[in-house]
Amino acid sequence: MKKTRMMQLFELEVKEEVFYDEVVHLMYMPESWRNYLKNQTYSEEGTSHKGKSSSEYKLAFKVKPLGLKLQSIFPEIINVAVDYKFVETDLPWIVATEKISESLIKRLTLGWLASTKRCTVSELPEDLKEVQLSWITTRFGEITTDSTQKYIDKYQWLPALAAIKFCAEPRKVDLGQGIIKEFQFYHTIFNGKHECVTEPYMKSNKYDPFSYVLRVSLQNRGGDANRMLLSVSMGRRRYVKDSKIKMDKKTKGLACYLKDNHTCSVLVSVRNPELDQHTKSFSQLQFERFVDKDKGTFTRWKTALDNLYWDILYGERFEADMLLTEPAEYLEGNGEITAWVVNHNSFENKGNWVKAGLGLSEKRGLFNAFKELLAEWNIKPLPAIEGMPRNKMNSQRLPIVCHKAQDIIIEVYSSEEMFAAMKQAYTTPLKFIDIVPKEEKGVVIFKRQISDHVYELHSDKEVTVEFIHRDPEGIVSELEIGTYTADVAYAKLVDQIKKKLGTYSNQQNKKTLALIEINGKDSWRDGADPKTAIREAMKQSGRLSQFIEPLKNSRDDSNEIVVEGNKDTGSNADTGRMVNALLDLLNDAGFLSHNVTKLEENKSILSFKVLKADRDYLPVVSKMDGTEVVIKMLGVDTWIPIGDAPFHLDRAKMLKKPQKNKNHSSNVFKAFVTQVIENELDHDDRPIVVIMNATLRNGWLDVLLNPRIQYDVVPYLNERLANESRIKFIRINTTNLDVPQYRIFDPENEETPKKESGIFKDPLGIYYGVGGRPSAWQGSLVTDIKYTKPSKLLLQQRAVECIPLGPLDENERDELAYLVDQLRRVGLTFDTHTVDPYPIKVLNMLSKYLTGNEEFFDDGFDDEVEVEEEVDEIPVVVN
Repeated sequence: MKKTRMMQLFELEVKEEVFYDEVVHLMYMPESWRNYLKNQTYSEEGTSHKGKSSSEYKLAFKVKPLGLKLQSIFPEIINVAVDYKFVETDLPWIVATEKISESLIKRLTLGWLASTKRCTVSELPEDLKEVQLSWITTRFGEITTDSTQKYIDKYQWLPALAAIKFCAEPRKVDLGQGIIKEFQFYHTIFNGKHECVTEPYMKSNKYDPFSYVLRVSLQNRGGDANRMLLSVSMGRRRYVKDSKIKMDKKTKGLACYLKDNHTCSVLVSVRNPELDQHTKSFSQLQFERFVDKDKGTFTRWKTALDNLYWDILYGERFEADMLLTEPAEYLEGNGEITAWVVNHNSFENKGNWVKAGLGLSEKRGLFNAFKELLAEWNIKPLPAIEGMPRNKMNSQRLPIVCHKAQDIIIEVYSSEEMFAAMKQAYTTPLKFIDIVPKEEKGVVIFKRQISDHVYELHSDKEVTVEFIHRDPEGIVSELEIGTYTADVAYAKLVDQIKKKLGTYSNQQNKKTLALIEINGKDSWRDGADPKTAIREAMKQSGRLSQFIEPLKNSRDDSNEIVVEGNKDTGSNADTGRMVNALLDLLNDAGFLSHNVTKLEENKSILSFKVLKADRDYLPVVSKMDGTEVVIKMLGVDTWIPIGDAPFHLDRAKMLKKPQKNKNHSSNVFKAFVTQVIENELDHDDRPIVVIMNATLRNGWLDVLLNPRIQYDVVPYLNERLANESRIKFIRINTTNLDVPQYRIFDPENEETPKKESGIFKDPLGIYYGVGGRPSAWQGSLVTDIKYTKPSKLLLQQRAVECIPLGPLDENERDELAYLVDQLRRVGLTFDTHTVDPYPIKVLNMLSKYLTGNEEFFDDGFDDEVEVEEEVDEIPVVVN
């Protein structure tokens, strides 16, 4: 009998009252400033007016960027007004745990006001410059009255106070392997999120430095929205230590290795005599690539407020180029400036020795240190939840399952070496595709050869594959950026590819798929990567496509693949990549894993999503009925087989982002959802499972909002659907911002970390599903930690939150949770599990052909999340 496993979610239950006795300092915005902001309005026609109400006229500029920047510069600020409504009332503007220099806040605010008016500070009205700012000291409980609660944002101040408490003193952290280290954490606000960040640690000169990061946020759960939870996410953030502005060997001149069209963040602390600096305070600033030939610089600060930071806090201008020329000097913080430049994919670097993720014991140790400190305020972690017995579904992808017998063409645009390696990989028995008995050699994808280039696919129905090599010349070509604008270069390559593909059009009566050998994104000039154009040209020519990077591993003289052992995790990296590329492509075409035969469902499964393309949005729905999967999109009334859906995207109707009182996008989407479900009820007398991603609550379907959903009630779409017993409704959530991090453990041996998968059930009726580990992650041990092995990839499977909704008994709820788990194992992509259930995963596939971009798993807080700052990016002259 399998032992019971437990799951601990890294969350703590918190109540506002616990911090009511904390001393805080308030600052009110001077009346002259508030009046000035109120008077800077314009009508819809653009004519300036003064003294009019905000209901008739709009503010000429938003106050949100000022508030966000003040908070990022001064992490001591636990609440700052970012809504224009505060200018019409006499409510606190800033709430802080420490008194910040009034003169610094005044100079920063006046500089920002001047930038919005495109003038100097000296040109501002005198009554703005003459104000005196002051602090009022009180306790937090004194300002949380009914009249102020909606303006004092608990989603800011609660995680802020918790983070500040944690960073007040050095903390001992048990990292695992018997290693206990004391770290000083610093409270920072990074992309609007409260974080506790350690000083950079570098194992040796071989590695880049990195910090341990705890991100603290206030969350609530669907159907239990009144309970407030402090969610703690653990990760690591890398920093630059080697120069990114240096001599180029080819040109013999200085070159900058920061890509265009990317924003880079830096955490900065400066010594300022006006600040009480018994502890360091780090601010997040951002810079971008911008060549100024007159100044001889490669970068510039992103906003006026970033520029003001240096003028006012540092006392003089500071060029971002200095941080990229000598990053190590500022990293150590021996001078007046300490600066940690975040290292991520906006730099043109070839790999990094500090890979993503943290060890399981490191995450546990960091969370334990955080919860032990907060226990002083009676803030306790959520109780662990128990695992459920799991329905059997083997990790078996072959034989591949298809809805009907068919003939397909697979074109390989590659080198001869790659084509030969693919042919060998697909015709050789391999153990890592499926779990097979030890005495067997493995399973093969192309079961037998029928003729020169024709094979029989290892599938449950008769499928022949014409496997053809094509010359990549003229297909895989860099965009001619520089010679042409980006749009023209893109269109030129699409037309060039389509003309060449026209020579193969005589075979388009068969489903045609394309495997394309192409270098990774770092191999192309900035903006010249042709993948999006290639995918679009292939789509317009009736081909689904999949990219694969060139061969990397060694081969012997006969070009046979060198097998490094017979482990289930795969023979070598090249073989695994070639197999996954083919299976991903077949998945796009509608082929399924053999696991789908284990589903015992006599019902239709509908899944809805909204796909984003630039600034437009496309509502789509998939329907899975046994082995048949079809897609419908707004504007196209018929159900289309999944493999054909990308070729109908030009017929679809796009919507704008929902805006209250601005457009009817949310109403159109709700009508789309309602009509699809009603049509299915009219044409099918079986039960219908409706799966909705929780992200749809953001403007599209407010019935999915956390405070509105009820476990025993179907979300209300209309009267008919609310009373239809055949509908089984499931809300799932897969975002790492909403779903907490976790650990799985054996209650009889809690100290030993586990990498297991399973389904875990909250007493309220919320389920958390954890899938198996992809084979690409199998190289790490359960005991590995980032502190001793920075170059190990230490990723953890993302948990999927599942909430069955409606008048269901416990057994029915369990069965729906099992269904979601099983649907994560029926696709051919990657390994045996995907984050999204298959019916939603196929909609993500459609997004790939809509935008040209693919979604990738991320972990570790490396990549930038752009902060939307609605402010004119103008240089400011401070007089």
